[in-house]
Amino acid sequence: MNAIVCDAIHARRLLRFIYEGYERVLEPHLYGINTQNHEMLSGYLVGGWSATETEPGWRNYLVHDMYDLHALAESFEGPRSGFNPESVRFRQVYCRLDEERQRA
Repeated sequence: MNAIVCDAIHARRLLRFIYEGYERVLEPHLYGINTQNHEMLSGYLVGGWSATETEPGWRNYLVHDMYDLHALAESFEGPRSGFNPESVRFRQVYCRLDEERQRA
């Protein structure tokens, strides 16, 4: 389990990392083991770059493919619209964002 990821989720801090050669800035929402037994992070991409999808939005990342991972000082409000804390893509959850304040 990656403590940086869980700490960022609990503190509602942005994560910055390199994935497939591109920098990503993410609002982390859900972290655990997916149905293929890989550590996976689900969140809302707010910055950086993706070769396939250039618009902000929901993304899933395999943790073993993430490099140069850092929690940023910048925080975010809370769960984005569309957040599913009970996603069937996860067989085990290490940490997740609470749903106190869901936003659009």
